[in-house]
Amino acid sequence: VVARRVPLGVDLQAWPPLAPRVRRTGPARLIHVASLNRVKDQPTLLRALAVLRDGGLAFRMDVVGVDTLQGEVQRLAGRLGLEHCVRFLGFRTQRELRPLMEAADLLVMSSLHEAGPLVLLEAAVAGVPTVGTAVGHLVEWAPAAARAVPVGDWAALAEAIGQLLADEALRLRLAAAAQRRALPEDADCTARLFEALYRHSPADAQGQAGLRAT
Repeated sequence: VVARRVPLGVDLQAWPPLAPRVRRTGPARLIHVASLNRVKDQPTLLRALAVLRDGGLAFRMDVVGVDTLQGEVQRLAGRLGLEHCVRFLGFRTQRELRPLMEAADLLVMSSLHEAGPLVLLEAAVAGVPTVGTAVGHLVEWAPAAARAVPVGDWAALAEAIGQLLADEALRLRLAAAAQRRALPEDADCTARLFEALYRHSPADAQGQAGLRAT
């Protein structure tokens, strides 16, 4: 089987590019955008945050996404003592998400597997770098345009977050490199690639049918 890579890109008109920005003073601002479900593995995220908290890092994490686990993740955050530094914001529209993303210093993802995630591309377009588990685009982009750690390894995730927050020059380099990768593979690029696939599919099918007939 011949595979063709078709990334699902960002609509740059609805989600315009914004240059990476120097961190503001005060607690680090982290964001996690994903439904609360098993695949996104928020327990790994929360345990990484607990490690950072115990290490003295001041931060605030905004968790954006529909809760499919009936409060399970929020209860874990409470048991870990994170209720004062983690906010669960529920579902947000793209328009509501944008200012939250622009205010973030890092996007943090903890998924067990991903086809994307698209939010990594959205963060990159908005000038925000990503730290997360080694899945999807994170594998493709690491180490030059993202930081990736083993799936389920909350200690490594905490270490990677802390490293980027302690090295502003590195954080900005990752953000710039991520944006350079995300912009050419936007939604228009996705549409062109799908159109090309559809144009070639009938010809490919006819050719295969001809081979079978002979």
